[in-house]
Amino acid sequence: MQNNRVNKILIVGGGSSGWMSAAYLLKALHGKAEITLVESARIGTIGVGESTIPTIRPVLFDFLEIPESEWMPACNATFKQGIKFVNWQHSPEKNGENCFYHVFGESKEHNNVPLTHYWIKKKLEGFQGDFSSTCYPSPALMEQGLSPKYLDDRVAVPYAYHFDANLVGDFLRDWATARGVKHVVDDVVDVKQNESGDIESVETAGGRSLAADLFIDCSGFAGVLIEKTLKEPFVSFSDCLLCDAAIALPVPSNSKKLNPFTTATALDNGWVWDTPLYDRVGTGYVYSSRFTSAEEAEQELRRFLGPRSDGIEARHLRMRVGRRRRSWVKNCVSIGLSSSFTEPLEATGLYFIYAALFHLVRYFPTKQVHPVLRDKFNERIAFMVDDVRDFIVMHYCTTSREDSEFWRANRHSLAIPPSLQEILDEFRAGVPVKMPYSGESHYNKLIFDASFDRFWTNSNYLAILTGMGLLPEAPLPVLDFRPDNDTEVDRIVEEIASATNSLKNELPSHFEYIDRLNRSASI
Repeated sequence: MQNNRVNKILIVGGGSSGWMSAAYLLKALHGKAEITLVESARIGTIGVGESTIPTIRPVLFDFLEIPESEWMPACNATFKQGIKFVNWQHSPEKNGENCFYHVFGESKEHNNVPLTHYWIKKKLEGFQGDFSSTCYPSPALMEQGLSPKYLDDRVAVPYAYHFDANLVGDFLRDWATARGVKHVVDDVVDVKQNESGDIESVETAGGRSLAADLFIDCSGFAGVLIEKTLKEPFVSFSDCLLCDAAIALPVPSNSKKLNPFTTATALDNGWVWDTPLYDRVGTGYVYSSRFTSAEEAEQELRRFLGPRSDGIEARHLRMRVGRRRRSWVKNCVSIGLSSSFTEPLEATGLYFIYAALFHLVRYFPTKQVHPVLRDKFNERIAFMVDDVRDFIVMHYCTTSREDSEFWRANRHSLAIPPSLQEILDEFRAGVPVKMPYSGESHYNKLIFDASFDRFWTNSNYLAILTGMGLLPEAPLPVLDFRPDNDTEVDRIVEEIASATNSLKNELPSHFEYIDRLNRSASI
């Protein structure tokens, strides 16, 4: 068994995916495998201001035992309680600006039915309260710019992070190399394979021959190992996700105003992201090159940003949206952009990295890779990416916008995946969609459930669908058989409202918490 154990791992490529892989595998394998990362000094990383989802804290940072007080100041990080969607339901020229929230966390339940579906019943009967503010305290806290944590570090509401992805890569590089990961700065110029097609080594411009038992491809869209060497095909999502380009244009921040949420504002040919970091605002435009040119898109973005963008150089990026047919081929596992990418609307880019690492450890091989381990890994990664694809497509196909060719195409011409159509049919029938595990923390459960098969749950779907102005054809029928429901549900709604008011009076501002965190780190 010792002779068959994977003793050497080579990671090709740095950035967020490379250094997350190095740190995670170092920790998961207890330092018992030699890990080397090779990256080019000439090839930059795509990382910009990055928005995340709550699983990153337990699955990555808590797993690595790195406290927020240590890594957040080093990465200009801030908190994120959710996403504010602006002008997605309809054009602002039609009925003025419209917005809704997608916040983190599950809604409360009563008699094993989520509060979301009591809200639907009340809404169909004429109730005026909006979905998110009725079911969660977070929207009110977000609007007032409040922190999700008390100054004594107690957690008030679920949260994720915004941070500079390049700085996170640098932080994890220093963390990993200090604990034994070998760092090689050189250009890969050739890849050697044996008779069975497994990779034996990579050859570098500096004359190095780097051999390993297991290879991790973190070379981004280039796919140096998985594509150029192993020729694994890429499955495109271009028939259902039209955005294929982006412009990054960071702007100065208002130092005293620090939104604890990401903003996604729909424009004529895509949408603008706004991710507030401690030292700046990461912003940019995700758009479809089918409907506008790069120059026109940049002009549209600068008009939207106004004087804040004057004199700042824009960075243009092309996106290949889809996934590998198989992310693990032979003795090579692709992680990050070399494996898959869906546009960043729901901040799943880094999730794809650490979730894949979680699965890799679960199905970790010997030198002679057992096909079942590889097949199960590929099955889970394909499901994960397709599940995210469906959720993002749902944002587009449910819009009422008709004001540009881009939005008309999204509304009428997308190829709706059958798996998404099933979810939309469930919603229209009034039943909860993909209910979470009852009685357990959703995000904590994910750590132990290797399937990740309920990442998006009923509360996530309802936030988007109701935000788009959609409701089921009728309430959940079983609610008509419970005469005490209205009283109990009103009590729960009042409890949420009361808790919200208390939090508004007790929580510090987001800026106050983050500024205090950074000042403490500099002492």
